[in-house]
Amino acid sequence: MRPLPCPLLLLPLLCACVGLAQAGTGAVADASDKSGDHGAASAAAARRVLHVAPDGDDTNPGSLRQPLRTIGAAAARAAAGTTVMVAPGVYDENITTKASGRAGARVRYVSGVKWGARVVGGGTEAVWVNRGHYVEIAGFDLSGSGRAGIINYGSWVKMADNHVHDLALSGGCTGNGGGGIVNANYKASDGEISGNVVHDIGEPGACPGVHGIYYANLRGRIHNNIVYRASAWGIHLWHAADQVIISNNTVFANGSDKVGGGIVVGTGDSPGGVMLTGTRVVDNIVAYNPRASIRQYCDPDETCIGSGNVVANNVVYRNGLGIEMRVGKAVGTISRDPLFIDFRPDGQGDYRVKRGSPARGRGASLDIAARDKH
Repeated sequence: MRPLPCPLLLLPLLCACVGLAQAGTGAVADASDKSGDHGAASAAAARRVLHVAPDGDDTNPGSLRQPLRTIGAAAARAAAGTTVMVAPGVYDENITTKASGRAGARVRYVSGVKWGARVVGGGTEAVWVNRGHYVEIAGFDLSGSGRAGIINYGSWVKMADNHVHDLALSGGCTGNGGGGIVNANYKASDGEISGNVVHDIGEPGACPGVHGIYYANLRGRIHNNIVYRASAWGIHLWHAADQVIISNNTVFANGSDKVGGGIVVGTGDSPGGVMLTGTRVVDNIVAYNPRASIRQYCDPDETCIGSGNVVANNVVYRNGLGIEMRVGKAVGTISRDPLFIDFRPDGQGDYRVKRGSPARGRGASLDIAARDKH
């Protein structure tokens, strides 16, 4: 299986029920300041907020009263500590973000209303490509004609509370693969993918290299996401994945009876020589996937599963196959109906669990029923 081959990596370098934390207000750095105090100017830049709105103009300064029109224009002005606050509305653009933050001063791109800022990408590639380090992308609604929602190439990047959906794969099912949220740079590390709802990423079963969430590098957390109706796997670790925590996700109706499934973990292809170690797949709900549920996988005749991996306390129900382990044993598996409040395979249900469910405390805690109000 070569679900997302190396060509993706050769392209140009790419939470739960609580609401999005609003960024603190701050003045845009005043370009007319002639004091020459570099430290003061740096401090002003570090606390600034750039505003984007559908009625803005990219020649504006990016203040609340004079917002920019595109997220791309704001990204070009961003620096460590900048928050780009995006007002509700539709933004027809493909975004590339390059600015890097630093520890304690991320570059933050935030939809002011969760899922209110709707980014619709064109073409055959990603809606949003991030190349910066110490970046946060939070609360957006992302859809489009291409093969990916967000492709991230940075380290210490958090992608949280986004709604990534209905990617048409207009370029066809190619060797470049794709996915809803993709950490593609196997030299990067320490990502977080949390609180997202990812669905209808291509057509289920149509393309074996297109997944819901795809993670290809060292360390990270994939937690509290709902993933359904991805073309192949709901959540997929590959390439240089190592020491990743996959927890409290709800993963259903991904792939077909011949392609994909719920969660697969392994390493392979470029850069080569990586063993999957210290990876935890715990407290997830994996249900109603036509083929596989949870699988450890290596390419034929390869050894890629090392030590310290844990598959534990997952609810696994009505998938085509049970848990498949290459090394060790899954423990604490619950093979009972998770008792969703209103399970619907098309994603129109309520995937929180009922009182008395064996899945209490497992899976994502998100209520996605309200998404169609945006």
